Amino acid sequence: MIKDFITIKPGKINDYLHHVDLKQLGARRLLSGYICEFDDSSVILDSGSSFEVKHVLRYAKKKKISLEKVKYLITSHHHFDHNGGMWKLYLEVKKHNPEVKILTSRQTKEYLNNFESHLERAKRSFGDMIGRMEPIEDKAFELITPSEPEPMKIIESFSLNDSKIDLAIIKTPGHTPDHQSSLFIRDGKINFIFFGEAVGTLYHSSELITLPVSAPIHYNYEDHMHTLKILKKLDIENAGFSHFGIVHGEENVKRVIAEHQSFMKQFRSDIIKFYQEKDETRYIVEKITPSLFNRSDLFNDDHLVLQNMILQSVYGVLMDLGYREN
Repeated sequence: MIKDFITIKPGKINDYLHHVDLKQLGARRLLSGYICEFDDSSVILDSGSSFEVKHVLRYAKKKKISLEKVKYLITSHHHFDHNGGMWKLYLEVKKHNPEVKILTSRQTKEYLNNFESHLERAKRSFGDMIGRMEPIEDKAFELITPSEPEPMKIIESFSLNDSKIDLAIIKTPGHTPDHQSSLFIRDGKINFIFFGEAVGTLYHSSELITLPVSAPIHYNYEDHMHTLKILKKLDIENAGFSHFGIVHGEENVKRVIAEHQSFMKQFRSDIIKFYQEKDETRYIVEKITPSLFNRSDLFNDDHLVLQNMILQSVYGVLMDLGYREN
């Protein structure tokens, strides 16, 4: 099923993994979701905002993935565009399987149910495109503590034909303090990991070059660098990004992690340099923007998503450096 080392098309990737284009903001190639389908159960990774939930459900219906078999809804982190619609997805799946659980940390649960300030801030950048968030009942959650990669804690084992696939969830903070990544292990190897935004964004269809995700208010550079250091040690066969698609092959996965690590060091260094030249956010954004254009083959230079990404990423680094307040 895999032809290229980067997959951007939606569809079935291997014998259990589905890539879903969540059509964020009504556009293609902006936001990925994933469904893992096993013999007796399925897992959905991220919901998107309340606007994008319908695309998860339509994909499942099209591919005849039964909602009755969905056992877990797993979050990467609490941001509105990734799991702001989790309340809605949960209610839809619950109609078919009352036992479905949102598998996440206590910290993410708190963020998802205390969302007012997060949505207010997001609305200043994205207007009414952020969707709606609602509180989620306590019994919806199965709370876990994401583990370190060593020792890696297996949460559940799924059967697939004659094989076994283990689920683990590791902590990958930096983008947010509650960020976690789901891993699916087969024959002792990490067959698939959902990076979420732990390794930035990949908005290029043919090159392993990333863009920043250092959004305010929780971005932490030191945590981010530690996460990348840990991830680089793992042997990963396939890695899914939230933004966007899947990288295939152990060496390619290591390369994109190393590339993002190097890029974020330079990105932060450039922000410090431009801040020292002129303590003005607009000036820093204008100076750093040209170096980011060729890191994507998706956007033109006046694309709303790219402009907001750059502004948010610059401001998040400025906050982390102590140069700006919330």
